[in-house]
Amino acid sequence: MENRKNLTGYPHIDKNWMKYYNDKQKEIIIPNNMNIVDYLKEKNKNNGSIVAEEYYLRDITYGELFHRSDLAARALSQVGVSQGNKIMYFESNIPEAGQMWFGATDLGAISDFVDPRPDGMNEEVNAKKILEVLRFEKPKYIVALDYSYLSMLKPIENELKELGIDTVIIVSASDSMTEDGKLDYLLDVARYNQLANSRKDNGNQMSDKDAVINRFLMDKKVNEEIDAVIKKSPLKIVKYKDLVRECKNSHYTKISDGDLVNYIGHTSGTSGSRPKPIALTNREGIALMEQCEKAGFSPKYGERAFHLLPFFAPAGAYSNYLVNLSTGATTVDVSEFYIGDFGYLIPKYKPNYILATPAWISLLPNYEPLKNEDLSYINKIILVGDAAKGEDIAKINEWLRKHNSSAAVEIAHGMSELGGCGSYATGEYNKPNSIGIPLPSTIYGIVDPDIKECLVPLRFEEGKERLKGELVIHAPNMTDGMLGSNVIVSHHEMDGKLYIRTGDEVEMDRDGIFYYNDRLDRSFTRIDGFKVKPFEIDPVIEANKYVKYAAVTGYFDERKNGKMPVCHIVLNDEYLEADPIDIVNDIVYNTIMNGSDMSSRQIPSKFKIVDSFPYTKNNKIDYKRLAQGESDGVEVCVDIDETNLAVGNINIYLGGKSKVLKLK
Repeated sequence: MENRKNLTGYPHIDKNWMKYYNDKQKEIIIPNNMNIVDYLKEKNKNNGSIVAEEYYLRDITYGELFHRSDLAARALSQVGVSQGNKIMYFESNIPEAGQMWFGATDLGAISDFVDPRPDGMNEEVNAKKILEVLRFEKPKYIVALDYSYLSMLKPIENELKELGIDTVIIVSASDSMTEDGKLDYLLDVARYNQLANSRKDNGNQMSDKDAVINRFLMDKKVNEEIDAVIKKSPLKIVKYKDLVRECKNSHYTKISDGDLVNYIGHTSGTSGSRPKPIALTNREGIALMEQCEKAGFSPKYGERAFHLLPFFAPAGAYSNYLVNLSTGATTVDVSEFYIGDFGYLIPKYKPNYILATPAWISLLPNYEPLKNEDLSYINKIILVGDAAKGEDIAKINEWLRKHNSSAAVEIAHGMSELGGCGSYATGEYNKPNSIGIPLPSTIYGIVDPDIKECLVPLRFEEGKERLKGELVIHAPNMTDGMLGSNVIVSHHEMDGKLYIRTGDEVEMDRDGIFYYNDRLDRSFTRIDGFKVKPFEIDPVIEANKYVKYAAVTGYFDERKNGKMPVCHIVLNDEYLEADPIDIVNDIVYNTIMNGSDMSSRQIPSKFKIVDSFPYTKNNKIDYKRLAQGESDGVEVCVDIDETNLAVGNINIYLGGKSKVLKLK
């Protein structure tokens, strides 16, 4: 039993979790005179012939990666990129994205990655959203996939010029592919298109051959359109592969400065139309790589590691790309895949290491082509980006065991503001529903969530084994929160250090292990002043036999003239045909009122039975869209005759009907 006599009870001071790290793991060295490229070169100085990246049958060794990064610096320098310039990238997970990022870093320039996909259903909507980002972030250059340029940027070429953007570099997903690789890529695209179309059940499926021909013709048309754009555009449009071919004799001045920002990524943007930009420096990137390796989060030397999370998400660029390369692993880049059938990639690439969201991994046990697959090659699966349900993890672990894998699902928690990872659950601290312990140089603290103007730390009370409150984080890899002169992320001082408020409610036990409850910003105040906390309600309703998933949000009840809870539910497969009134009746009476210690004030006044939940671009449940009522479904109303002291009759009826169908 740990001696608690000398402990203060404050997590950020006592750091109870440090007992899990040995002295070597605690030794985090962050050099001042290195950029992330220098660091990776030093880490891989003996790995020149080892494969760094695999991309559609093309192996790129570490020696070739750094050579191509040098060529990228020369190419970018040739078009005028210099220290402090900002380049905005509309790119997927292709080798050029990393190479150009590294090349720009050596020039002292900033690589600003945004989502390469159209954000609306028409060009007008896309243009409005893109221009808002461009005007705020003010890049000097743009790099874009050919498809992205034609669908998103070509319609606003004149506006780009007005913003001072004169040069656009076009790159294709096929630029790094061999002829065999192009065929492999086309087959992959055809495969996931067929998987997506099969869900529409329209009976109009193409054969593999026809699908490949169709995509080949599309790519050919895109190339022709890009050639036409180059000739007619008011901008200087150049192809990246031509720049590289022409720049071999050019020179540039290398910049190695740990304090320089080299990357800007973006959050998923669930709280607004414009995603929040997160700027990170070289030193912050190195600090994350150092900590991840020491904590055992990183893939091992020679392992094949999927790179699935996108470059525009800091977790995708830092925790899922830099971290892979920092230990001599082979990063498998996948530029396009269908998330709904993510499993088809596994037997093809046989990864040893998978970093992905719970939404992706939870589908695997039900994926038919993996039914008889020997998964002994999977050594590690880490879930990031969203909370994972304990029963889902148990199901995945059982599935892994049955398929000969020694891996057990691990959890990482963090923020975009950290480059992704902040804590990690593995080994003896990978407990049910935990997010593990902070990385070796990272400090997690717990503060009073109701006091916003400053940080008020909470401490363990005598006899209490758990402490609950809002999580705050201090780390050497956290952003300084600035974008030029704009404050993007606020920092708060506590006991001489700066922390970021996460908006996450967590608990910590006496052993220093943390447990995630929910986002605090989903909480809301009911009409009578009662604070509704969805994370307290969702798991209770999910325990009902009818319910697979539940998510409570707030809505404005016009009849009561105030905010009330609505519960969105996805049914278990065996109850899809059940009567909606019977379902809600059972939830209200048996699960909430009779089956738990919940308050009647926590009973949702509406239930919405939907086929599925909407997800953000980063594959988290999109609570904003749920709250806006964007999902169609059967609506069931719950009216409670209540005062502040008592509850009377409860009336349950289908939405839009005045007749009470069930009354108790």
